Amino acid sequence: MYWKCFALKNWIWIAAAFFLVLPPACSSGQNKNNSTNNTAKNIIAAYNISVDRSKLGISLNFYNFPNYLDPAIADKFEEVYGVKLILDYYDNNETMMAKLYAGGVGQYDLIVAPDFAASILWKKKMIDRLNHDNIPNLRNLKQEFRQLPFDPGNIFSVCYQWGTTGFGVRSDLLKNGMKDIDSWRVFFDPKYQLGPFTMLDDPRETIGAALKYLGYSVNSTNPKELKEAEKILVSQKSRLIAYTGTSTARDLLVSGDAVMVHNYSGDIYMAREELKTVEYVIPREGTVIWTDNIVIPVNAPHKYAAEVFINFLLDAQIGAQLTHYTHYASPNQASIPFINPELKNSPLIFPTREMQKNMEFLKDIGEAAKLYDEIWARLKATGIH
Repeated sequence: MYWKCFALKNWIWIAAAFFLVLPPACSSGQNKNNSTNNTAKNIIAAYNISVDRSKLGISLNFYNFPNYLDPAIADKFEEVYGVKLILDYYDNNETMMAKLYAGGVGQYDLIVAPDFAASILWKKKMIDRLNHDNIPNLRNLKQEFRQLPFDPGNIFSVCYQWGTTGFGVRSDLLKNGMKDIDSWRVFFDPKYQLGPFTMLDDPRETIGAALKYLGYSVNSTNPKELKEAEKILVSQKSRLIAYTGTSTARDLLVSGDAVMVHNYSGDIYMAREELKTVEYVIPREGTVIWTDNIVIPVNAPHKYAAEVFINFLLDAQIGAQLTHYTHYASPNQASIPFINPELKNSPLIFPTREMQKNMEFLKDIGEAAKLYDEIWARLKATGIH
């Protein structure tokens, strides 16, 4: 009897110890479910991609032209992904390139760069290759913007917006209205000057306008042709208000301090939203057609989030919203049905193939860029009279 009681007690202690060591089955299942739930909470499925929230960070540093992103788009991105856009601005390409050369590359996650500038940044290994797996909405781009001459296949860039460079005029301040105002001569020939005017504070654009007026390519590397362009730019300076950034030119036109301004298509249409007597002109001699492109610098702090943002911008309705705000042409084929007819049917915003025949993209001109820099330095050194 004693032996049986002793044995029973021992078995009870052994069984108790066993169950103390063994994790409860229900607890094990609960931990597994919590892990699954936590993983699910980190996944954001939107805009044709499943995004890992834990890899995004809390902010995204974006270097762009002013007035070139609808604040509501930034707010929507933050609402969906929990990432705040921190915006920094430049007003001309020269400033942007100088800041990046001075060490600003590692400061930003995203940069909007003109076509020729993006090409230079890639050759100098200052921007990174894109991971297309994180940008499935690339398929929304029109075919022509997936095969741009400087980056076929979107290896390192994605077209943000595109347009032309021409000039805006105040039709209500002209004696003869808009008659015969279709030439660069209103800027370069004093006999045809309409009134006070500005030129872009951008060497490639302004020297390019002079070259086009003279019948040369905007990408000329011929020293003789460049000398001719410099000569007419020098003679123009006594009649010029200033070399300006895009937003300043727009403001001067709206205020009436300038009767005509050398500027980009969308900026003039933004001015037209404020004042209906503003008109945009594409000169008959030809002009620059351009793409602004979104790129990711090397050592970007948040590369994954930057690619998620590019994918977000390429959504059909987000792309249309961007064009409604900037008044520039969208490269996004999927966006076209959502763009207001007034914009998408305007050949001054979406120039026809026929119109584009007399237009040129600015190209990376290599060592010849020094010639442009030297001309620009001489022009800026003498001041405006």
